[in-house]
Amino acid sequence: MPTFGAWQISDLVITGPDPFASNATAETDAPGATSFVISPSADLQLVDLVDDDASFEDADGGQALAAATTFDGVAWDAGDGVETEYSYIIRPSGSSDPADNITIYVLEYQGQVHGIASTERLFAGQSYDIVGIDSNDPVIAYSAMAICFAAGSLVATKQGPVPVEKLREGMRIQTVDNGYRPLEWAGRWLVNGRGANAPVRFETGVIGNTRPLFLSGRHRVLMRPERGPLQGEEILVAARALVGQPGITRAECDRIQWVHLLFERHEVVFAEDARTESLLPGPAALSCVGPETARYLQATREADPFGMLPARPIVPTGKAQRMLRLPQRA
Repeated sequence: MPTFGAWQISDLVITGPDPFASNATAETDAPGATSFVISPSADLQLVDLVDDDASFEDADGGQALAAATTFDGVAWDAGDGVETEYSYIIRPSGSSDPADNITIYVLEYQGQVHGIASTERLFAGQSYDIVGIDSNDPVIAYSAMAICFAAGSLVATKQGPVPVEKLREGMRIQTVDNGYRPLEWAGRWLVNGRGANAPVRFETGVIGNTRPLFLSGRHRVLMRPERGPLQGEEILVAARALVGQPGITRAECDRIQWVHLLFERHEVVFAEDARTESLLPGPAALSCVGPETARYLQATREADPFGMLPARPIVPTGKAQRMLRLPQRA
């Protein structure tokens, strides 16, 4: 069953000629004249289909919803047809670099345009310019669109455990050091889930987690080594440094959506009862988000340098791996 992520047309704020007005062909006046912003509060939606081939395309009556769902404010039944009618080339607003080009595929439900999908990550809150028409008869392999959606991880809040993708600014999140702290910002984006980008999977109980937990390789967890020079001290270690330890593996997938949480200070929070860090917006983290988000986070941290101080000592990946290879003392 192919699955991919999509944004609803109702999530988009459009400036210029409407590129989605037609249910048949792309708008020729849109390139160079139209931009759109994905609402900052929008969530990526999952589209689950049944199909008899490996491609998502125009005029394929075999593509249908696998189950009843609501999309773009409309209730749809299992078996309702979904196809891509036309496609555009877009680029983040302000960029003139063709390397930033992204192809979006316009989605029709039962012959009516209701959404867009893409093979590259799109950011809520980001503005995009339409720079060209890709096709009025598009075909895209599902393998280029399918995602492994790492939603559902439960984070401890004042209201109880809440799936991470449901967290919103202002919600009070339980922290290890400072009680319940208001969430300043939550960022969501899709990335390739292969190779070095593959999520790290922690089996139940490995780091105190009550269910399997998936983290990006750079996401740090709180540990207290039982041996070595930092025995008994609380430190932060990147998940990728722990791969190969019992119960900790890479879990490759085509696409994965990460959710990052920002507070006034760097915090340690509870995800599936395991202690993991919030976002520390240093250079590495800023390189992984969209340009507008990076500027926002950079400005926020420059206004408050103390927000850049880590909640615990950070042990580099190489050093952490060497420590973990130390033999158990008698």
